[in-house]
Amino acid sequence: MQIARLCWSFQGGDSVATIPMPNGTQEVGLSSPEKPPSAAWTYRMEVSPTGQGVTSPTSNPNEPIVLLHLLVNLQNQTLDSLRQLLEVQRQQLDLARETVQVSREQRARQGAELERWQAGHDHVLDACRDTLGRLEQVHAALMGELANYVEDNHENLLEGDFSLSDFVDRFGPRLAHLNTMMAVLRPLAAAQKKTES
Repeated sequence: MQIARLCWSFQGGDSVATIPMPNGTQEVGLSSPEKPPSAAWTYRMEVSPTGQGVTSPTSNPNEPIVLLHLLVNLQNQTLDSLRQLLEVQRQQLDLARETVQVSREQRARQGAELERWQAGHDHVLDACRDTLGRLEQVHAALMGELANYVEDNHENLLEGDFSLSDFVDRFGPRLAHLNTMMAVLRPLAAAQKKTES
């Protein structure tokens, strides 16, 4: 693209403008409709090739001011990332607080239900404590049997799936059911001990 330099002259004053124009230089006299004929407007176009037009000088990336701008931009991006991370952590903290509150409310409801049950079944609490003691003895005996079985059949358990399946079928259901029953009886026995103390 080429740039044309357009110059106006009127009564000794010059005005300059730069616009894209074809090649060439031209002077034209114009009369202003608002001035006497003796006062004429003239303009001159001077075209000079400038390649791709006027461009701003390219900054050297190694200049200190450019490096300073890059450093400031990087720090701003880091601050934005830290703000986002802080917001996420605040949200996680709020969720954790809500979870703790829900857990507390659930434990409170369970405690209230247990107290209501105990109030209506005082005669069962002594039996529950005795039953828990006996089931703990059964549980201990079953765990001892399990330990002896593993010691005697260790190699078979490592070698084949059949031996392992037989071991799980023999001890798994009994232990699971015993643990469930003991988990139900422990709060009742603990409540009875608390009442006695």
